[in-house]
Amino acid sequence: MTARRTLSLRDRLWMGLAGIGLISVVVAVIVAVTTHQFLMTQMDDRLDSYAAPSFYDQPRQQLPGALQDLEDEERVTEATRGYVDSGGTLYVFVTSNVEGATDAIPVIPLAELTDEPSHFTTDASEGTSQFRVLARPAGNGWDITALPLDDVKSATGRLVLIESIGIALVLGTLALVAWWVNRLGIAPMRRMVDASKEIAGGDLDVRLDTDQGGTETNELAQSLNRMIAHLTSALAERERSEARLREFVADASHELRTPLTTVLGYAELHRKGALDAPEAQDDAWARTESEAARMRRLVEDMLTLAKYDAEPHLDVRGVDLAALATEVVADATVAYPDTAFEFAGGSASVPADGDRLRQALLNVIANAAVHGGDRVTVSVHATATQASVLIHDNGPGMEPHVAARATERFVRGDSSRQRATGGAGLGLAITAAIVDAHHGTLSIESAPGAGTTVTLTLPGSAAV
Repeated sequence: MTARRTLSLRDRLWMGLAGIGLISVVVAVIVAVTTHQFLMTQMDDRLDSYAAPSFYDQPRQQLPGALQDLEDEERVTEATRGYVDSGGTLYVFVTSNVEGATDAIPVIPLAELTDEPSHFTTDASEGTSQFRVLARPAGNGWDITALPLDDVKSATGRLVLIESIGIALVLGTLALVAWWVNRLGIAPMRRMVDASKEIAGGDLDVRLDTDQGGTETNELAQSLNRMIAHLTSALAERERSEARLREFVADASHELRTPLTTVLGYAELHRKGALDAPEAQDDAWARTESEAARMRRLVEDMLTLAKYDAEPHLDVRGVDLAALATEVVADATVAYPDTAFEFAGGSASVPADGDRLRQALLNVIANAAVHGGDRVTVSVHATATQASVLIHDNGPGMEPHVAARATERFVRGDSSRQRATGGAGLGLAITAAIVDAHHGTLSIESAPGAGTTVTLTLPGSAAV
């Protein structure tokens, strides 16, 4: 059982084909032996027919005359007739007189001569021929009838030759089939096993050869390559997610540490009695309230992102993007009087949650007002399948690598983390989550000195 389990497919294939070849050889040998025995039986029957009349049936006193008559008789025959006396001397009376017959006569060994009629094979007196002999007791000797075995040998030889050629063709075909099966099936599987071992060892750059045509092994290799690619991508994404999670925790801790430190500091000052003056107490409580409000906004933003990461609930209705953009621009004009806002036109209607979409636009416009220049332009564009809202500012812009990460959490255009430059860096992250919940996309184009353009693209456009 153990040996059978440890045999490879290649070994089993070759063993099976070897077994088929061995069976073919055994069958061919059996056929050749059986055919030879059949031909020899036919030869013995012919000897029996050539041997009549038998000297054995004649009276002993008539034997010399009968032998003389047999010698004088002329007829066409293949058989050699003769008489062997008790001393072993062969007297030939009739030889084969057919065309092409040999002049050789059989060599009769005394050991083959018995008191009963017998058939045996013996050599010829010359050459390599053999004779099949029928010996029957007659008088003081034996009546001999012999036929050459050339035809039997020739037929048997042709049969063996044909079988040898057939077996060679069968074995050659089996070897070709084995090579073909090994090349298209077993060898690729062996490479897959080796590749799997390398992958299990941590080498995810391994790829399988897929040049086997349209075979099942080729399809399997392609499937495995796709699986390895997905696995590699999943592992890389997991590493990136873990890195982002570590960065998120570090940034969240940083953002919370400052207001917490402020609150604890004023609480300690109050406990130690350092805030006796009413003005100092009012300032301390105002700062504490401000930092607490900042922590509340940060926690609320993080909870909002957590909801979108889970399963956000959207109240989807038809939303007029032009009307929504006009309202948001009007609100921003009041909230940020130092910045000029302009709605550049365009119209489209999309199925969306109006409140969530308003929040997304407000986040982008507020970010443009704080970090951009003194002018922000909002426009709506529509195609047959989607609609886009573009928010462009004439601010200093961002480096491309910063713009590529602007929608990540706690990422800001500057690295100073001063409160004057903006919030915690969650605004665009929330906007991206809202747009993604609507199955849309958010893109940012920016360059130093060229301003920044944020594009919110949503599916399901319809002209208004």
